[in-house]
Amino acid sequence: MAIVQHQLVINAPQAVVYAASQDYAVRYEWDPFPEKIELLDGATELAVGVRTRVIAKSGLRMDVEFVQLAAPVRATIVMTEGPIFIKSFAGSWVFKPIDASTTQATFRYAIKTKAWALPPVSEYLAALYFRRAVVARLRGLKQYCERMA
Repeated sequence: MAIVQHQLVINAPQAVVYAASQDYAVRYEWDPFPEKIELLDGATELAVGVRTRVIAKSGLRMDVEFVQLAAPVRATIVMTEGPIFIKSFAGSWVFKPIDASTTQATFRYAIKTKAWALPPVSEYLAALYFRRAVVARLRGLKQYCERMA
């Protein structure tokens, strides 16, 4: 299993950072990864058990289910359906206050690939892809939140 984790300090309050990360109305303003995000099964807001479909600009499509939403601290998802080469995927976004106006944001993904190649090789390649995405997403969130704060 490959673990991808990156963190950044964001000069904005924890509640602001968390809200921006989970507000799909503003997500496209800061997140360079998704082409489209949609709530599934008639859901109108995020909650534990809600599934979303994320289509990346690269064409990668993944359906995920929220297994934990603990505002303003954490959002955790697991893949319910995804690309043919991914066996399992889970992610957590954690927001820890450093002080009243500064937050440490940590994005962590666990990826297990199907045996289409040697697992160390396929998981390394998957980790490379998601590592770039994680870094870009955190940078985008940082820029957005600091501009709004």
